[in-house]
Amino acid sequence: MKSRYSPVKHSQQGFTLVELMISFVIGLLLTSAMLAAFVASARTYQLQDAMSEVQENGRFALGVLLKDLRQSGIDSSSGETVLGVENTAKTVENFEDKYGNLVISQRSIQSEIIYLPGLDTTYYVGDTGVGRPSLYRKDQPLVEGVEGLVLEYGIDEGDDNLVDSYKLLADMSKSDWGKVITVRFNLLLCSTGNGVSDRQQTLPSPFDGVDTSDRRLYQVYTATALLRNAVL
Repeated sequence: MKSRYSPVKHSQQGFTLVELMISFVIGLLLTSAMLAAFVASARTYQLQDAMSEVQENGRFALGVLLKDLRQSGIDSSSGETVLGVENTAKTVENFEDKYGNLVISQRSIQSEIIYLPGLDTTYYVGDTGVGRPSLYRKDQPLVEGVEGLVLEYGIDEGDDNLVDSYKLLADMSKSDWGKVITVRFNLLLCSTGNGVSDRQQTLPSPFDGVDTSDRRLYQVYTATALLRNAVL
C-alpha cells in the first residue's frame, strides 16, 4: 500500500531578489531627489547672498561718489587774498588741522571762518592686501569687491548747460576741464565667493575685457552726477 504525498503549505518569509532590487532603486531615486533639492536650495541661497552683497556695496559706493561729485567745484572765495587775521594774541595767516583740510577761506577780514572739509578728494581701486579689490578714498578703503571704476566727463561746448560729448580722462585736453558740467561713472562690483554664476558672464563696455572665468557674480553700476556748482 502506497502512501500519498501531501505537500505542506508554508507561508513566504522575507523578500525575493526582485523585490529587493526594486526597493533599492526606489531608495536611490528618493535619495537623489532629496540631494538635488538640497543642492538647488544651497545654490539659490548662495546666489541670493551674492546678489545682496553686490547690491548693498553698489548702493553705498554710488551714494558716496554722487555726494562728492555733486559738491565739487565749490568756490566760496570773494577774490580777495587773506594776508592775516588779527586777534588779541598774534596774527594768524593760515593753518591746517591734523587731517590736512583747509579751515580758512579766502574772504574779506569781516567774514566768518568757513570750514571746507575737502578741497580735493582722490578715489581709486586698490588691493586690501587679502586679494580683495576695494574702492579707496585717499588711503581709506570704503567698499570691498569693487573691480573697476571708469569716469567719463560731460563737456558743454556751447555754454548752454547741455552736455555735447563725454570724454575719458585720456581724451581730455587742458581747455576741456573748464567745460565739464557732469561726470558719468561706471562701477564694476563682484561677489566674494567664486562659482556663484552658472556660466561665465559677458560684461558691457567699458568692462568687456574683464576676465569672469571665476564665475563670481559681477554687476555694473552706472550713474551721472551733475556738477551743480559748474552750472550756477
